[in-house]
Amino acid sequence: MSTEGDKQVITAYLDAVSRLDVDAVAPLFADDGRVDLPYAPDGVPTTIEGREAVDAYYRALPEMATELNFADYRIAALDEPGEYVAEYTSDSSMRATGASYANTYITRVSIRDGRITRLAEFFDPVRLVRALGGTVTMPG
Repeated sequence: MSTEGDKQVITAYLDAVSRLDVDAVAPLFADDGRVDLPYAPDGVPTTIEGREAVDAYYRALPEMATELNFADYRIAALDEPGEYVAEYTSDSSMRATGASYANTYITRVSIRDGRITRLAEFFDPVRLVRALGGTVTMPG
């Protein structure tokens, strides 16, 4: 697949998650695809492996948040074929608290044969914790 085709897969993923179209997310992943969330706070898995697990993870998202309204997509191809970095923002709210949730993301995406094989999303977990009603304070 071409770089433009790969970028269309990434854009389709971002658009689907943004509007909480959970039916459209898992088909974008390879059978052995995975999602890594290295900075996820306690209670959120840091690794989701396999298309079925990815599907289950994203199906829970509409219960947690309103539409994420991803914007400002910037997708860049890396030197290695099929490897990309995407940057974007969100503007949402948490259903449990009604609190606003806005964040910025940097995501590394690996594409093989038109499917996502790995998606590693980096975001500020403190913003998520606060939107869910938690607190983060410095000691002292």
